[in-house]
Amino acid sequence: MITIVLRDIGFEGRHGATAIERKSLRKFEADMEVDIDGDSGQRTDRLADTVDYSALAETIVGIGAGEPHRLLESLARRMLDALEARVPGARFRLELRKLNPPSCAGHPAFSAVRVQTDVSARRR
Repeated sequence: MITIVLRDIGFEGRHGATAIERKSLRKFEADMEVDIDGDSGQRTDRLADTVDYSALAETIVGIGAGEPHRLLESLARRMLDALEARVPGARFRLELRKLNPPSCAGHPAFSAVRVQTDVSARRR
């Protein structure tokens, strides 16, 4: 097995709980890890034998820059579902961050959610 990791995938989107948040672009970041069984190109050195992480990043950015969501949870789930559809059988972990969340006491650098592939559901 091999794990492919992408950190700090940046994009701008119109996501937020309030209409005011969804009016203007906000900065977001995502971290993604994908576990893949098998050789995954380690011996062949061919992109065709592994997962193209550039395509996975494009999936995250495309969804993140697209249709507005009120909750990070639903946006992260949509990204995870799309990633799983691109690489069936792989196991994903995704952290999605909204940078400088507005109207939050203490002015945190970000708010975040983490979602991951439900391995138990795949065994049924």
